[in-house]
Amino acid sequence: MPTETIGANLGHQRRTGAASGVSGTTTAAFTPFIKGTEHINLEPRNFASSAAIIKFAFCPYLVILKADSADGLGGHLQDNSDVAQDGSTATSVNLSSFTSGRALYVGSAIPFRGAHIDVDGANSTGSTVITTSYWNGAEWVDTSDTDGTISGGISLAQDGAITWTVPSAWQLSTLVKLASAAGVSLDSSGQKYQDTNMYWTKWTWNQNMDAAVTLDHILGINESTAYSELTASTAFEGRIHHGLGSNGTGGIEMLTDTGTANVLVTCSAMNGYFSTGTVS
Repeated sequence: MPTETIGANLGHQRRTGAASGVSGTTTAAFTPFIKGTEHINLEPRNFASSAAIIKFAFCPYLVILKADSADGLGGHLQDNSDVAQDGSTATSVNLSSFTSGRALYVGSAIPFRGAHIDVDGANSTGSTVITTSYWNGAEWVDTSDTDGTISGGISLAQDGAITWTVPSAWQLSTLVKLASAAGVSLDSSGQKYQDTNMYWTKWTWNQNMDAAVTLDHILGINESTAYSELTASTAFEGRIHHGLGSNGTGGIEMLTDTGTANVLVTCSAMNGYFSTGTVS
């Protein structure tokens, strides 16, 4: 595909992923961009075992809100969007002792077919099962997800993807409307997304989490598998928007057609610096 050239000063640059490049196999690898990234460079290298191309898709930026109590949308919603997608292992989504009566509300400006989870502190509570639901305009409906974080019958016990078939009945909504449909008033304290139309999902677990469950990243999975492609002799440069919006991205999904390869991923902050993740 053509390379987009950027004439402006690229400011501060940092590598994301492994020093020798993100390892690529026929199984997708997910890499978050550093918070504040406005430009990326992808350089494929070390093709082996008959690999011919790197396939990639951008991860749609997710808004990730953690209900502080079983009150759901009627209680405080802690914004974990930054720490889940800031490219830093120093920040994480903390689900320690997260109770079965609480929910994560995960939304995006565009439909998405799941999320990839990088588990730092693994859950060990037996028989923990996730239910992900989408909003159809009137009620929450089970997506019938496949949970790749399950190990030994325990959700969030390992890294993996939670995926579903994108529902045709999925409807845009705002947090205010979702709260009203639930018969509660939204706690709008510090909630900048309250009136933003998004494709929302609701994540709940049937068991309480153990006391030390943390997630390094939660990256949205692009609804399309019509991947862009790079060969060993091509690279990609382009502007991105790291944050919410119709073109907002949180990271990148990459895999090979066959065999192995790796990709050097460089993030640049056009204004000269990267920002850090925070939790409100």
